[in-house]
Amino acid sequence: MSSAHVLGQAVIGLTAQTIEIEATISNGLPQLNIVGMSEHRAKHSRERIRSAIEHSGFKMPDRRIVINLAPSDVPKEHAGFDLPIAVSILIASQQIQADRFKGLCAMGELSLTGEVRAVPGLLIAALACEQRGVTLLQSNQAQFGNHASLSRCLGVHHLSDLKMPLKPLTTSQRYSHGAPASPEVALDEIKGQSAAKRALIIAATGGHHVLLFGPPGSGKTMLAKRMLGLMAPVTEQEMVELACIQSVTAGSIPGPPFERPFREVHHSTSAAALIGGGSPPRPGEITLAHLGVLMLDELPEFAHAVLNQLRQPLESGRIDLSRAHYKVRFPADFQLIAAMNPCPCGWLGSRRPCRCSVEHITRYRNRVSGPILDRIDLQVEVPALDPATFFQEAPKKRRHEHDTAIDQIKQARAFKTHRLRAEPQQNDREALDAGAKQLLLQAAQRLDFSARAIEKLIRVSRTIADLDCTPAVSCKHLEEALMLRQN
Repeated sequence: MSSAHVLGQAVIGLTAQTIEIEATISNGLPQLNIVGMSEHRAKHSRERIRSAIEHSGFKMPDRRIVINLAPSDVPKEHAGFDLPIAVSILIASQQIQADRFKGLCAMGELSLTGEVRAVPGLLIAALACEQRGVTLLQSNQAQFGNHASLSRCLGVHHLSDLKMPLKPLTTSQRYSHGAPASPEVALDEIKGQSAAKRALIIAATGGHHVLLFGPPGSGKTMLAKRMLGLMAPVTEQEMVELACIQSVTAGSIPGPPFERPFREVHHSTSAAALIGGGSPPRPGEITLAHLGVLMLDELPEFAHAVLNQLRQPLESGRIDLSRAHYKVRFPADFQLIAAMNPCPCGWLGSRRPCRCSVEHITRYRNRVSGPILDRIDLQVEVPALDPATFFQEAPKKRRHEHDTAIDQIKQARAFKTHRLRAEPQQNDREALDAGAKQLLLQAAQRLDFSARAIEKLIRVSRTIADLDCTPAVSCKHLEEALMLRQN
């Protein structure tokens, strides 16, 4: 009896766990048994491995082969175990030298002709192997970008390449630190709506959630799509996080430029599609929007149960999924931009007459629960555009307004960084001056604000003060924050 031992990686959510693949070849009828994996997955894997070995110039042993994947209670629901199983069979049958693959971790799907393909979650497995000091053997088709910390990756194109010396994986793509917003996503393209533009600048500076409400055609969706151009460029650490999420969903990383995501979700989306789930667990829209923008248009049209799934992510920036067979945590640190009409017909408050009764309007607005509205920092009206404003000629120098907003945001971020370094222990509540504290107390008592709403008002006021580059939050800053929370 001969045996072999190879390592693999099981990707569960956005984490990777090392799996030990043991192979034994003994006398008996020719058969390949795989234990520690679901029978459905093992059946497909057996046929691919057998065909790949025979088409790669190797010989499939005509004896009894048993493959064990341990630990057995860890879900192994991806095709990335084809390559380590094939390697363990070839080592056990002495067709390749065991010393070359000692302590090696392999991950990849095999085609019937022996080609090694990239699988979802490959970057997560590569980072996990890098942290543990283990070399990962994978497809040379994988594209990770030029990430300096990935130095323990070996690439193979075909199973027959195992006969030759293994080569390090070459990565020619480079991450982009974010390009300036194109004219299509600049603020200058939107006529009027100065209050909504101001709200976007505040939201981009402080990372606040925004609700835009107004009649159809007032520019709510256009405003939401301009948020991406106001956000800070992606950092190196954020690039890795975004790349890991895309690795799970796409298997490889797209080429440059690498930008923050913008996910526009339709109101018919299910709860599982929004927050994630399934077997194996897959990230939902809120995770795909991590470090970017989640756009929910026609907010009251979302199912009540679906919309309330956002309570935890809006507060904590993550989503915890607990099911019978797994428990995973996905990141969900996004900026929510929601849009809604003021009434079912949409024309309340505009020049066109509204056909809705008070009961219909109340029922329509109650579709968005109080706990969700309480978590949205800025709630801004976007009024209908005056036709005279629409036909005004654009300024000769395009993007002047957008460039001014970008400069203002950069200055506010620099001031905030300096302020936190000077007074790292000061919280936002302590920055309120005496007049601002009195005004906030009166407003909270008159409007019955919750503790969360008060905290969010303080945060927004602090952001407005940063835009003015002032260390203290005054009544002027708090008044603007109150004006931007109209619901």
